[in-house]
Amino acid sequence: MPPKKEKKDQFTGDQASDMVLEYLVNQNRPYSAADISMNLHNAVTKTTAVKVLKELHEDGEIECRVAGKQIVYHAKQDPEKSASEEELKALDIEYEALKEEIGVLKAQLKGLQASTTSLNAAPTLEQLLPVLETTEADVAELEETVRRLQAAGKTPMDPKEMEKEKKQMQGVEKAYALRRKQFKELWATLTEQYDGNKEDLWENLGLDEVD
Repeated sequence: MPPKKEKKDQFTGDQASDMVLEYLVNQNRPYSAADISMNLHNAVTKTTAVKVLKELHEDGEIECRVAGKQIVYHAKQDPEKSASEEELKALDIEYEALKEEIGVLKAQLKGLQASTTSLNAAPTLEQLLPVLETTEADVAELEETVRRLQAAGKTPMDPKEMEKEKKQMQGVEKAYALRRKQFKELWATLTEQYDGNKEDLWENLGLDEVD
């Protein structure tokens, strides 16, 4: 046989009346008889609660009102405990201050969310390193081409050939300038997310100086 449930004490009469009245005063909000019985863990049955609440209301100790299809009861409000005009004004000021603070916090949260989205969309260190290495190699190759063409310019050449070499050199220099700019932009993007020493990172990657 399953173990018998322990029977809890249930109160009636004055004990139930005192318990219900104390509960309504402490909670300071309306409840139905069923709510009170349930919240008191059936220490006062619903039937007893209905009877007690009716008696307390008739004695003028509590108030009641109809809420939909049920009657709810609440403790009588003490006018002396009502907030003064000054207290209400202070509460209004506090409310407005809190509302303004919430607005500021929401704006900060929005900014942080935007920053997080931007950081998540930005390329990672692992993604940028191969691009950086390729760009650095391209720059080095272009520098070598420039040096070769400059050296060739010191040797007497046919005017047409010289003009051809000159145009080629100008094209290489233009490409070199573009690659150098791209390299610097990539490096700036890379180090923006890097918390360590940038000079150490440069040396560890074995990169050459770029003017």
